[in-house]
Amino acid sequence: MLQAINDRIKGWLGALVIVMITIPFAFWGIESYLGTGNKQFAAVVNGEEIPVFQFENAYSNQLARLNQQFGSQLPFSNEQIKALVLDQLIDALVLEETSYAAGYRVSDQNLTQKIATIFTRDGVFDRNYFENVVASNGMTISQYEARLRNELRVVQKQNAIVASAILPDAQVEQIAALQQQERDIRWIKFTIDTQSADIVITDQDIDDFYNANIDRFMTPERVSVEYVEITNDTLADSITVDEDKLLTMYDDYKYTVLQKEERKARHILLKTDSSEERSESVVTEKIQELQQKLESGEAFEDLARQYSEDPGSAKQGGDLGWVATGDMVKPFEEALFALNKGEVSDIVETQFGLHLIRLEDVRAPQVESFADKRDEFEQELKQEVISSMFYDISENMAVSAYENPDSLDAVVDVLNKQSEKTELFTRNTGAGIAENQEFRKAAFSPAVLQDGLNSDIIELGPDHVVVLRLLKHEPTSKKPLQEVRADIENTLRSRAAHTIVMTAAEEMKNQIIAGAAVEDVLTDDQRVEEQLTIKRTDSAKVDPMIVDTAFQMPYPQEQKPSVQVANLMSGDIAVVLLDKVTIPGEIAQDQKDAMEKQLRDDVANSEFDYVITTIKDTAEIERNTELLQ
Repeated sequence: MLQAINDRIKGWLGALVIVMITIPFAFWGIESYLGTGNKQFAAVVNGEEIPVFQFENAYSNQLARLNQQFGSQLPFSNEQIKALVLDQLIDALVLEETSYAAGYRVSDQNLTQKIATIFTRDGVFDRNYFENVVASNGMTISQYEARLRNELRVVQKQNAIVASAILPDAQVEQIAALQQQERDIRWIKFTIDTQSADIVITDQDIDDFYNANIDRFMTPERVSVEYVEITNDTLADSITVDEDKLLTMYDDYKYTVLQKEERKARHILLKTDSSEERSESVVTEKIQELQQKLESGEAFEDLARQYSEDPGSAKQGGDLGWVATGDMVKPFEEALFALNKGEVSDIVETQFGLHLIRLEDVRAPQVESFADKRDEFEQELKQEVISSMFYDISENMAVSAYENPDSLDAVVDVLNKQSEKTELFTRNTGAGIAENQEFRKAAFSPAVLQDGLNSDIIELGPDHVVVLRLLKHEPTSKKPLQEVRADIENTLRSRAAHTIVMTAAEEMKNQIIAGAAVEDVLTDDQRVEEQLTIKRTDSAKVDPMIVDTAFQMPYPQEQKPSVQVANLMSGDIAVVLLDKVTIPGEIAQDQKDAMEKQLRDDVANSEFDYVITTIKDTAEIERNTELLQ
């Protein structure tokens, strides 16, 4: 749509825009235009650039996923996340190049099928859903198709590597046996007590932690903006519909519905031709005799079975079933649809001969009232008007915002629509309209954030555009110590409590290894959990960390349990006792097959990582490290 707006800026206005764009280039010099002062790429791989906007989109999406998974306390720094995202983009580009060079191709048919699969809702391809998703990611349809085609080529290469993975049968059987191994365990739980009297957290401890981890206590950069938006819905509210047009649409609707009326008919056909015995006059006398029989009370069905010369309906008493408009030749149809239920027609002549027609029944779709259909017709009329208005209004919006970059007042006047304001939002999250990634990206763009100008017109969807400008900017800042003091104290208490309990658990472990009986080393509030037989897949039966620890422990020796300390998912600690290891006998074939598939995937992934590393070692790669700061 924005291209359409651009195409429509013609004449003196187009020339003015070109001049206004050209002047800054003249002042900046050709070096700035070419981007030699500041790198305009995230990375360059074998001469092909990864644009900064692509990196920013990928980083924003990754950060949103991590925030959803971990909340505000991310286990990675921003620098680590950015480095990971850039590496992923480089890997993807390297694979795209090598997969194409290796001859992998995706046909238009396969691409179309994949898009249809991705964007199918309720069993039907949803074109609007497809276009909205593509637009919300800042891409055109062509760009999205090119990216998806590249991804599918990479998948082809991955599948080829998976298919080529080789695994000896003996290795598969050995690992399958390990997978089916059973272990008998007990454990003693140590509960973390953060309120223990042994834990003392001083003000100095809190100050030291705060200063050493200041990155954890920063508020993200936030902005609020003023914006003016245009949607189909807002345009619809401003349109007055002609009542006469609505009534005309209702008349057309009624006519269409009535055309769908069906009639259940019977007929008697007597054929005519050029012979003397079947001349029109002779056949007319015969069918008149049948009319007299009907008038004297004989049944239409009986006469049809005896006299009708229509082989398709005579045996059924002339029954033609339900007949709609257009099913029969015109003279037959006109006569049938002129009858009332139960009536018999006069003699009807068609190219097939002479007919008597009886109307058995009538059925027609229900004609809804004008009141029930009015809203539907009104929306239809409005949509016709909107489709021709939307581009004109969007163009006026774009030009007004550009020609008056220091305020949205001109946009408000042109559109006769009030601006709205958002609450503060960050680069990665926002509420309301700020949930849209393209909206947030525009709000944090240099033109808006640093230069204080109106944004370009932003397309949030096929029928939704907006222009915004900065209201308030809150840069990243350090949270006051008092605000996070309680959280820091809780963290330090948890760490101290964990250290105390881990020390006690390690001491118990060493005592048991030294030969002490388990019962003799328990405290008053502890007990040994009842022995349990587990497999590697029994994480639902017992804490997954206990299962993981149990299968890393050495076999018990000389009738003594093997002993290890485990950190539990709950945050508590356990001393795990391994009493017995049971190795299975013969492994079932389905278990071997499942293990082979899993191992093949593992080997393939390892080989795939090796392929990427090897290719990257020989590629010319330049990273824009400024983006990772």
